[in-house]
Amino acid sequence: MLIHCLTLVFKDSASSADVEAFRAALADLPARLPFAVRTRQGADLGVRPANADYAVVTEFEHAEDFAAYLVHPAHVAVPRDHVASMQSVQFELDEPF
Repeated sequence: MLIHCLTLVFKDSASSADVEAFRAALADLPARLPFAVRTRQGADLGVRPANADYAVVTEFEHAEDFAAYLVHPAHVAVPRDHVASMQSVQFELDEPF
């Protein structure tokens, strides 16, 4: 199983509607993909001041699915115009999907 972790910081100009549009687009992705994924996402709780604003964790059964995800039209269409910066990491787990 491949895990994709994304953290991002929104631009100061991002409204709550902009963040909601981002959240909704991500929530809709699993239904629009031809392979299985599990996604969890949420806003930072504000416990540490240096944290990112938002995080997304997506689980893929196969590494090939992650490669297809990156270029899939539904993923490419996720609105990013209000994102100031993103960082991600991918790692594999020897666990069943």
